[in-house]
Amino acid sequence: MPCGSNCRLGAYHEAGLSSASRGGLLPAGGQEEIELSTILEIRATDPLMSAVYALRRDVFVVEQGVPEELEVDDDDRVATHLAALSDGRVIGTLRILLHQRSAKIGRMAVSATSRRKGIGRELMEFAAATASRCGAEEIILGAQLTACEFYKRLGYIEEGAVFNDAGIPHVMMRKKLQR
Repeated sequence: MPCGSNCRLGAYHEAGLSSASRGGLLPAGGQEEIELSTILEIRATDPLMSAVYALRRDVFVVEQGVPEELEVDDDDRVATHLAALSDGRVIGTLRILLHQRSAKIGRMAVSATSRRKGIGRELMEFAAATASRCGAEEIILGAQLTACEFYKRLGYIEEGAVFNDAGIPHVMMRKKLQR
């Protein structure tokens, strides 16, 4: 069940990231800093979804070799999607599906040029707040093994055995939400 069917949809988050206000977000190698201006909750019918799908295609299909026919699925139609914007451009995304008192996060993607700059953390924190507001007591997700440490730093705990999803090793992770 999408979050939007149970609670207010269309929330946004002003999330200016600057080295002065957010410790540790200076990019490595002297790259230009990313200014994340907004995170939006959107539905599958929102005009921004074409940019969300384009980013997901770049990350999952082009970079990671996920078969294109697996990247978009029926859950996209009912999910609440988050889009992180910088200068009006989608630089990060994820989707949230509610299943009773659990929220499932999936399709987390950040553009290659925006990684390691706090965008993923901002998206995940916004997703946790959104899920909690919608009545979820926990978040579950299938993490790529290469991203497990990222999720652990956010309080997620590994559960179960490694499994294959679209040719990529994953493990389930869970986090209890604070009420």
